[in-house]
Amino acid sequence: MGRVIRVKEILNFLERGFADLSRQYDWDNSGKQLILTDQKISKTALALDPTEKVIEEAIKEGCELLITHHPLFFGKIRSLDISKTFDRKVIKAIQGGLSIVSAHTSLDLADFSLNDYICKILNANVVSSFIKEGADEYVKFVVFVPVAHADKVREAIIKSGGGHIGNYSGCTFSISGEGTFIPEDGTNPFIGKKGELEKVQELRIETIIEKKNLSGLLKAVVEAHPYEEVAHDVYKLDMGKAYGLGRVGELKEELSAEEFLGLVKSKLCADTLRLNMNPEGRKIKKFAVVTGSGASLWKNCLSAGVDVLITGDMKHHDSLDAKENGVMIIDGGHYETEKIYMSFLAELLSKEFEIETVLIEEESSIINWR
Repeated sequence: MGRVIRVKEILNFLERGFADLSRQYDWDNSGKQLILTDQKISKTALALDPTEKVIEEAIKEGCELLITHHPLFFGKIRSLDISKTFDRKVIKAIQGGLSIVSAHTSLDLADFSLNDYICKILNANVVSSFIKEGADEYVKFVVFVPVAHADKVREAIIKSGGGHIGNYSGCTFSISGEGTFIPEDGTNPFIGKKGELEKVQELRIETIIEKKNLSGLLKAVVEAHPYEEVAHDVYKLDMGKAYGLGRVGELKEELSAEEFLGLVKSKLCADTLRLNMNPEGRKIKKFAVVTGSGASLWKNCLSAGVDVLITGDMKHHDSLDAKENGVMIIDGGHYETEKIYMSFLAELLSKEFEIETVLIEEESSIINWR
């Protein structure tokens, strides 16, 4: 019998790891949408949008959790009226015992984002982020511990995420020294006697950790440390893991524009592609990709050294301005450039938690009529 998986575990994986919630844009609402206790999860549905049809299908499939890219909630909710479409979705989810979580811009800005996946299926190497958005803050954590308990405390540091530098983990540094203290009234010292100066051989252990994980590390260290009062220091560091929106990809071999467009169309399972210029005669090796609605970001192609942008939601003026500056926009569709990632996420969650995942069938909100 497999281990019991609950909502909290999947939330922690998404919000604190794979699609870090701290990275989302201020205007966004990634994360918890509707949580019906910390229920047991045996079957999870995934979809791009939390439509009424998707919610109904997830409940019909016997899922306890629905994960979507686009959030259910945006703005304030003052009341619920079952005659209204949005309100009815919320009520149906509650009645069906379905919790809902979204990973929106937190997933767009993840280390392995939707844009990384597009590069992967196009068999292209990721050169860099397309637009730099920020960096995860790091701090240096220092703790003083008796030599005999140093290994236990160091293990707690590593298990709680301390000491990750590049592709290395468990990175710490130690230096020995003498610690002194006088236990006063009201103390119950692990070492020493009340009112007497105690001298102890201690190690100063230091490491680095992402600031967002500091509270968890401190809790683990306090639990592992023998002292009543744990002496520690935290220093702000002028460093951080950079993250950004979109990716610049590079093909292994140069393709004609027609070959590249055929590849994009095939991999996105798109009925059509919209272009802002005639592709004839162009050669493509490097390109930028911003899934969803990113056509307005074509200007960043000029500074990124690319003249091709794969995205969706192209508008007239973006199309015209980009064309006059020599940038070809490939509009594969908002739905098409994002929906494909949900199948990858379904497979990832299935392996990570050994639960059944269901990819809900959806249709694009835009239909190409002939």
